[in-house]
Amino acid sequence: MATRSQAVTRTLRNGILNGEYAGGMRMNEIDLATSLGVSRTPIRGALSTLAAEGLLDYTPNSGYAVRSYSSKDIAATYEVRIALEALAARLAAERGFSDEERGQMHRVLSESAQLVDEHQWTEETRVRWTDLNEQFHQIIHQAADNPYLVALIRKSRDVPIIAHIRFQWFDAEFLTQAHWDHIEIADAIFNRQPARAEALEREHIYRAGRRLVQQWKKVEAKKSEKASRVRPAA
Repeated sequence: MATRSQAVTRTLRNGILNGEYAGGMRMNEIDLATSLGVSRTPIRGALSTLAAEGLLDYTPNSGYAVRSYSSKDIAATYEVRIALEALAARLAAERGFSDEERGQMHRVLSESAQLVDEHQWTEETRVRWTDLNEQFHQIIHQAADNPYLVALIRKSRDVPIIAHIRFQWFDAEFLTQAHWDHIEIADAIFNRQPARAEALEREHIYRAGRRLVQQWKKVEAKKSEKASRVRPAA
């Protein structure tokens, strides 16, 4: 069972990701404690956690404020990721999987298939898929055998807002599509087809990025609408 601090952290995190707290908005401990009906202690812990996650900025003497990200930021990040991940898939196909990597990939795809067969999208599903998806791409990165490329991929993914919204708006249908993408990409690498692996990986990352950009634009529209309601008349 989640502690009060964890529950408050989850509530505030979801509020930031859903646009209830706009970029640049100051997160006042007293106001938040009052609105959530809790003491300032769990609020303080939650704000510290969210700052560590990169969702809030902290300034001495000013406190915490929501970090601003735009759909343009997300799109730009995915433009870089598409190129890097596609190159990793190509290199992996050129070099081929080791016996160990081949076994790891079969296991990940098997566990992913079981998840898809459940045809639901719950918090537990999201957590399990996040882990399996990470393993899938790590196997490819390992097979690519280029530490400089892997370092660049990690850096391109090191955007806090993306880490938390990546699967925020997924559903069972999107999960199924992502799983079949994985099967096709793995098949191309198994069969040493670099061009095919590269093209499939490119489309796979593009599709995920497009989904996030579209959803984040909705969040931006919600924030804009909220701001217009509170703006005083001229």
